[in-house]
Amino acid sequence: MTDREGKLRLGAVLSAAVNAGRRYWWQILAVAVPVSVFSAGLEIVLDHYLDPSDAPLSISATLAATGVSLLGTVLLSGYVCGLVAATEHGKPRTLGETVRALPWKRLVVADVLVTVTVVIGLLLVIVPGLVALTLLAIVGPVIEIEHRQVLSAVRRSVRLVRQHVWLVILLATLPLVLAAELEAVAPDPDRAGEIAEFLVIRGLAMGIVEACLALLLVEMCIHLIDADRRRARGPARSVVQRDDYEEDEHDQHHDAP
Repeated sequence: MTDREGKLRLGAVLSAAVNAGRRYWWQILAVAVPVSVFSAGLEIVLDHYLDPSDAPLSISATLAATGVSLLGTVLLSGYVCGLVAATEHGKPRTLGETVRALPWKRLVVADVLVTVTVVIGLLLVIVPGLVALTLLAIVGPVIEIEHRQVLSAVRRSVRLVRQHVWLVILLATLPLVLAAELEAVAPDPDRAGEIAEFLVIRGLAMGIVEACLALLLVEMCIHLIDADRRRARGPARSVVQRDDYEEDEHDQHHDAP
């Protein structure tokens, strides 16, 4: 995963993500594609079958659709975390076990916090939003892997990303931005036949994209954590590195439920 000095290599993360994808491709797509199709269907309903002049109904439906989409994203990320961890530690969790084991409240709160932070940053001349997207890219996987509370996971994500910021930009920020652009330029269906075709194409394409993103983020998080721990255990570590590591440990224990 990393060398003895805790240096993280791009090829190692990509190779691990590809290997996990090959091993569990059908399990991951079995979750990612239905989630994507369902989200696309909700989007069509909002765009074509709700009266925008009915503000209370429109706002309620939009919030409900956003919530469902958010839960789907959390489920996919948690499921991928469980599968990837199983490659190192044993038998993978089933989908039912994942649903019961996920820390839903923490993951949803973290997703909302990250999304709001990134959106506000994007409104402030775009660059702050991209910075926030990069620094907070692995908050969800950190919660799942290290069992942290939300604020502790935010701090941990920032510390881990700062150590390998260009790698995170390549493996997280750019893919996330490209996926958002791909979704934005998708054609808007008008007729019933087009809607069915849209659901099939969009569901399959975006399901594959979201599955790849989840694999990249989870594997990158695992490698970042491993690199940080190797460097912290190194004999030549600096006082700053030691303090950061001890602060991480303090955060984890202090925030633990």
